[in-house]
Amino acid sequence: MNDFHRALIFQGGGSLGAYEAGAYKAAFELLSERDERLGRQDKPMFHIVAGTSIGAMNAAVLVSYVKENKTWQGSADRLIEFWEYLSTEAFVDKLPHISHWWDYWHRVNNNVATGESARRYYSTKEFILKGVPNVFRPSTPLGDKRFFDPMNTWYLYSNKPLRKSIERFAKFPIGTSFENNEPRLLLVSIDVQEGVSVVFDSYMKEDGSRKTEYGNYGPEFARSSNEQEGYEHVIKYNDGIPSDFVLASGSVPVNYDYTKLVEDYSSVAKNNNNNVNDNSNNITNNDVTTDKKVRYFWDGGLLSNTPLRETVIEHRRYWHFIRKCEVPPLRVTIINLHPIRQDYLPTDYDGVVDRKNDLTYHDKTLFDERMAILMSDYVNLGKTLIKLAQDNGVGKDLINSILQQQALTRHFSTGKQFTYGNLLEGGVPLDFTLRLQRKNDIHTVANKTFDFSYNTIRQLIKDGYEEAKEQGIKAIQDTEKNP
Repeated sequence: MNDFHRALIFQGGGSLGAYEAGAYKAAFELLSERDERLGRQDKPMFHIVAGTSIGAMNAAVLVSYVKENKTWQGSADRLIEFWEYLSTEAFVDKLPHISHWWDYWHRVNNNVATGESARRYYSTKEFILKGVPNVFRPSTPLGDKRFFDPMNTWYLYSNKPLRKSIERFAKFPIGTSFENNEPRLLLVSIDVQEGVSVVFDSYMKEDGSRKTEYGNYGPEFARSSNEQEGYEHVIKYNDGIPSDFVLASGSVPVNYDYTKLVEDYSSVAKNNNNNVNDNSNNITNNDVTTDKKVRYFWDGGLLSNTPLRETVIEHRRYWHFIRKCEVPPLRVTIINLHPIRQDYLPTDYDGVVDRKNDLTYHDKTLFDERMAILMSDYVNLGKTLIKLAQDNGVGKDLINSILQQQALTRHFSTGKQFTYGNLLEGGVPLDFTLRLQRKNDIHTVANKTFDFSYNTIRQLIKDGYEEAKEQGIKAIQDTEKNP
């Protein structure tokens, strides 16, 4: 089958995003070799690149590179270069023989941390206190004005350094199209007040605009008198996805302030582009700072750290509703940064917190994948039975009368009730999902997502490349009979 599309999904995980850079390099090499062997060198490496949190940053850097250079060649090196730029030197790395000292006591008592684990632990302590030059820096603490409790001070970070870093490696706004053979960028964030995942999309909608629509749907939410119905919230970005939308996907709660975006964004950006985001992502244009216009966003990883569901839904929307044709089968590669299995049981506080974090943010999409496959099977079964009925003389009117009956299922976004015929339209066949799993190690620490030290970033890139290469080769060997 040569008409399938490929999607790459990046998770959130702070500095663990460096692992994704190494894993992507391995995936790129393996897929390039396989495409050449099968005579499909002209096939895009990935049709969709989706990401949440730090995965959104990686996705933006990749898609921007491909758009600007019109090739996937060199994209892996570019992503690794991005991570080398983000990394920094930790003070503990300057201390001579410190790792040897820890390793000695670990051999005496294996409850004591290894030298590598201690290095990571105290590196993260330093970065949490002082920040990372090209990623984040501490902001002015906010005192407690509600309970007047000095112990309840809110310590925030500024992500302005990260924004500058992203803009150094990606050209914004990012607008792409299938016609230009450009990958589709999907970024997942959360509207804090609505409590729903929100997807920013680099492809155009049916009306030729780029926008994100969500919230209640119905005639009472029409955007103008000429419209019959519409979504409650519409954020427009006709020229493409700006850098502050990428930050909206990575505004980790408590660590960062809300990212504020404006409904009907394109008009605001045009008139007041310099004021849309300052150090704390505040909007200073008095014409738009109303409750109805400003929406507040958090890190998409809270609800969807592995945005497979959003990727499948958006893939279907584009091909079924915009291109109005059969939805291409989808082959997905997921890079899981948070190991679900761990051989040992942690007994210390830091280890327990680390395990809790992995279980909170690991890939939970296996059920979504199986449900998508199940629905595809039901659609194929339904179409087969319809053809069987037609071949055996069952009248078209009788078949249509069944298909027009209302089903219990409702549209996920609009709430409109489907007919049985709707259930057979635009299914997304997932014919292959490759999960590249980051392995755990005995040196892991709870705050590993803050560790941007040179040594850790280099090791994560190396581990990502080697582990993905090993797992990818095995997966390809298992699927050679169905290329």
